[in-house]
Amino acid sequence: MATIRSLAGVALALVPCASALAQGSVTMYGILDNGYLSDETQGKGTINAINPSLSVASRWGLRGTEDLGNGWKANFVLENGFTGDNGQQAFGRLFGRSSYVGLSSRQFGQIQLGRMANLGLLFTAGMMSPFGPSFQQAAVTTTAAYNTGDFGTTSRVNNAAYYFSPRWAGVQAGLGYSVQTADAEVAGGNRNNRMADLGLRYDGGRFKAAVSYQYVMPASTAGARGKPSNLQVGVNHDFGTFTLYGGYGRLNDPTVDPGANGATRFAATHDRDHAYQVGVKVPVGAGRVLLGYQWTTGSKIENYGLAYVYDLSKRTWLYVYANRTEFRLFSTAGATVGDAWRRQIAMGIAHRF
Repeated sequence: MATIRSLAGVALALVPCASALAQGSVTMYGILDNGYLSDETQGKGTINAINPSLSVASRWGLRGTEDLGNGWKANFVLENGFTGDNGQQAFGRLFGRSSYVGLSSRQFGQIQLGRMANLGLLFTAGMMSPFGPSFQQAAVTTTAAYNTGDFGTTSRVNNAAYYFSPRWAGVQAGLGYSVQTADAEVAGGNRNNRMADLGLRYDGGRFKAAVSYQYVMPASTAGARGKPSNLQVGVNHDFGTFTLYGGYGRLNDPTVDPGANGATRFAATHDRDHAYQVGVKVPVGAGRVLLGYQWTTGSKIENYGLAYVYDLSKRTWLYVYANRTEFRLFSTAGATVGDAWRRQIAMGIAHRF
């Protein structure tokens, strides 16, 4: 009888907890991607390795929400990036991908405070190319510049406030501001790298489009040539038998050299660079073929990418791809040093949980 009374007491004690949990939820999620990569750069030999994040960045995270009533919810996201081949953290921080809390409403939209991806990554990267921000050198970041240090560490912005509007007829606007894209604010506004971020995207079903714009007011101690800005436009259309992609980017006055393949991409004589992307995705059986080409006018970069992704299930896929990047080498004075190339061949498996 004593045992029965004890169990009954535990059950009654858990009732308030169950009631509280009904008002909110926390979900753990993630992706693990590991594979084989053969990576050769002209004049530097070939690296053959088991590498992480070859088709998509590995991560795990916690996503939570609480119903506050009257259509309002409290939300948070804590997302960690890691390298699955050796178990180390990416970005040099526990929650390097995202760390924010906010409020949302279907009627008024959502506001987020903390560290999060800029709108170049969130809105336009996936619109410009079938490779999006993934697949190593075939990624849009080989020519698109939203991921340079001027616009946040690997496209993540610290000390930021972002607002996302509700969707109206497939249209959503985004607006963000960071009071210091680096880790910690310091006294005096002009001693912080401040950034304004604007974006607009449209999802019409088969047709999608997006535009994003980042504008930086650099710290007075940065020795900037100007005020860095990055404009990106991406579109794609699903024709049923294939999806066609296109993108454009314009980078102005960077204070951090975007680099490409270990080369100096942005010499002193290049204050503006234009980037272009075209690509196609073709469904084939239970998978899809991805094909893309991208190039820049000022920094003289060209990249060709080809991939096949095969879905074993809704959460697990295999992939194989190859890409080649050709780029110009510049001296810091702006003189052409020469041309070089880099090629990658990869295959692997990824699982979403």
